[in-house]
Amino acid sequence: MTTQSLAPLFDDSKVDALSQQLTTIFNSSALSLMVSIGHRTRLFDVLSLLPPSKSSQVAHAAGLQERYVREWLNVMVVGKILDYSASDKTYSLPPEHAVLLTRTASPSNMAAIAQ
Repeated sequence: MTTQSLAPLFDDSKVDALSQQLTTIFNSSALSLMVSIGHRTRLFDVLSLLPPSKSSQVAHAAGLQERYVREWLNVMVVGKILDYSASDKTYSLPPEHAVLLTRTASPSNMAAIAQ
């Protein structure tokens, strides 16, 4: 009598697909938390009023510590929410993004949803 394996075939492509899906979910979730921080600290509002500015200028205008503001700004750039000019090391909130992220955008303020 022969025995047959009842174990299903392992599909590496399914592992890869779920890994990519989970990575996207986790990255988006982390970005959502950072959007919430930008809303709570009013950084989006501050940025909408400033010309392209260095992290120290944004921090000063917001009354926050520069190191943490700089880290937040960099996450927002990687998330394609803020623009960054490498030549003059300045950050800016495009007006097309401000209409969805600032308190003046109410009731369209999508940053408030992250709360």
